[in-house]
This record gives sequence, C-alpha cells and structure tokens, in this order.
Amino acid sequence: MKRILFGCVIYLLFPNLVLSQNAVVSAGLKQTVLVLSSDSLEGRLTGSIGETKAANYLVNQLQHIGVRPIENQFTFPFSYTYKSNPHDTSSVSSIDIIGWNVVGFIDNRREQTIVIGAHYDHLGRNEHHNSTDINSFGEIHNGADDNASGVAAVLEVARELVENDITESSNFIFAFFSGEEDGLVGSKAFLEDSVFQSLKISCMLNLDMVGRLDSLYKLHVGGFGTSPVFPLTLSTNNLFNLKLEIDSSGVGPSDHTSFYLKNIPVLFFFTGTHDDYHKASDDIEKVNFEGLEIVTNYVYSIALSLSSENSIPFTATRTVLKSKARGKISLGIMPNYTSSNNGLQVDGVSKGKPAEKGGILAGDIIIKINDCEISDVYAYMDCLSRLNTGDKLKVTVIRNGKKLKCKVQL
Repeated sequence: MKRILFGCVIYLLFPNLVLSQNAVVSAGLKQTVLVLSSDSLEGRLTGSIGETKAANYLVNQLQHIGVRPIENQFTFPFSYTYKSNPHDTSSVSSIDIIGWNVVGFIDNRREQTIVIGAHYDHLGRNEHHNSTDINSFGEIHNGADDNASGVAAVLEVARELVENDITESSNFIFAFFSGEEDGLVGSKAFLEDSVFQSLKISCMLNLDMVGRLDSLYKLHVGGFGTSPVFPLTLSTNNLFNLKLEIDSSGVGPSDHTSFYLKNIPVLFFFTGTHDDYHKASDDIEKVNFEGLEIVTNYVYSIALSLSSENSIPFTATRTVLKSKARGKISLGIMPNYTSSNNGLQVDGVSKGKPAEKGGILAGDIIIKINDCEISDVYAYMDCLSRLNTGDKLKVTVIRNGKKLKCKVQL
C-alpha cells in the first residue's frame, strides 16, 4: 500500500510521467531519478523554475518519509552573483541568482550530527556554459547521474533511518544543495547559516554521481584520510563486494570540499566519470539502478556505523585535484571547480605552499602560467603536468578587475 500511495503522489505532481513497473530494485530510487531527470524540470539550473519544482519535490518526499524540518523549515535560500565573464568588472555580465537548499532533520536528541548530502542542481539548458557538449546551448541537460542519482540515494538512506526502529547515537541532517555546478555555492551557504553552525557536525557523507557502478563494482571513496575512524568503517561495512578506489584527500570537485575546509571529516562517494558527463545525454536510461541500490545500502551501513562512534576526529590531508589530467606538482591552491572557460578562480591558498609565497590570494582568477593559457580547471591541470619541481613561473591573475603577475617557484 505504501508503494502505491507513493506512486500516486508522484503522479499528482508530475502527471506526464510513466512509472516503471519493474520492482527489482527500490521503487524510491527509480521514481526519484525519473522525476528529477525529466524534461519538465529543464535541467534544474539554480534559480530556475525547474530548480523550484525539484525543491518542492524533495520537500514533499522528506515529509512523506517522515523526516522533520529544522526550525520549522525545509528550504533555506541563498543568493550569489553569477558572472558569465569574470574578467568583466561591469554589471553587464552579472546575474543575481537566488537558490534553495533543502534540508531535513532526524533529531535523536544527541550531541553530534551526521550530514548526508547531495547536490540536486544541474546545468539547465546550458545557460551558464558548463556543458562539455559543443554548441549545446538550449538543450536540456537532465543530469540523471549528475546528480539525480546521489539525491535518490540520500532520500533512500533517510527512509531507512526513519523506518529502522533504531534510535541512533547521532542526529542526521539530509542536505540537498543547489548551486554546486556554479562553484559549490549552496554547500558554502549551508555552512555559513547560523541555523547549522549551531549544530555539532561530526562528519559529512557526500554522494555525487553514484549511478554508473560498473561490472567490476568499482566505487571511488574520497576523504579516506580525513579521520582515523574511516579506514576500518569503510572496510568492515563493505559487505557488497565493492572494489573501493581510495583517495585520502578531503578536497574534490563536489560539496564535501566545503565541509573539509571547515575542518569537518568527509567521505565522498562517486562511481566514476563517463562520456555523458555534463552532456545532454546524461539520461535515466544509462543509470545502473541495481548498482545504485548497492551504493545506497553501503552508505546506509556506513552512516549507522559512524553514528555509534564516540568521536570522529578530523585529520588534515593533502590538497589534491582529481581530474582527467592530474599533474605531478601543485601550486598549493584550492581551485573553484566550475568550468567557466574564462580562467581558474582560486577559492583558497594553502599556507607555506608556492602560491602563497608568490603572492596569489583567494579570489584571484588565474588566466596564464608562463605562456600557458588557463581557461578552466582542465587547462590548469594540463599546464601543471608539463612543469617540474624547481621551475620558476610567471602566473598571471585577475584581481579586483586588474591583471597582475605573480612570481612563483615550485
């Protein structure tokens, strides 16, 4: 009866959708991906009508599951200015955007709170030019894997935690971030909100693109080194024959990075890149739902295990950018992962590293390293791959609308 009623709710919200009758895997996973990656949401661009529809759907599902609001609200607005050309200091290329984070709470009246999160925004019709498809402006980018899959998994973890008849030793926040595709904006806003600053967050579990588990069951887990508790937790709960690809760094191209930079232990779950990444072809037909259910069950098991820990100490790790091209050296910056094609914005600078010593500051936009043009994060990594320790560099940056040159030695 519960499944039938749930289907009726979906139909009332989205009458043009036809639900699959295949019940081999969790109906909730399929229904969530189906709704969020439908053309009617037009790619869920932050600030769009599609984002609002997606947020309303998530609120409805949290209420249906039995997850409570925090301080009587599920939605938390944030604002930012998107610049289509960061080199333009005028207001002509600037757009003021209001996005919405959706947040639910299981209050077990404990001191510590575990955050389980996923971003629900995507590229819309490529209005912000983040697509890897050439000439795809106007095409709907449904983002079934990126990141309807992660959202679906978080909702199912929430459902299990509500229905398991256990009062865990931690509270749980279920956070659905918007603005991720424009530079982790929503997760940064979440951490700056006084409502959430009052919570003692013990760790953050982030699910981003978990819908393409391959035949080898390879699952990338980032943040392995951000707490000494994590290695044993990951291994003892892996009852699903997953082949874990471990990365100790707490920094990566998704929302867990915002938490790591606040000294919060993080785990990042990701089934890998593919040819449909940031393309209009990232559709529901290519999601491996059996694999998605395995990842969901694994994360649920980890969440239960972590909730029983007396403490989850934080450990600082190296700052490494995971990308298609990975350099052997580093400037020591925290890049903004948004691909704007107008340079690489620096979100943070590590103390004592070459960038800091050379005078590069957070907020700078790197446009050139020596004669190497930096259009985005991938061009940056490709440029670094050609350099060696000891090289002396001239790094050209845009700072407050002015072009400056910094001398950096690797």
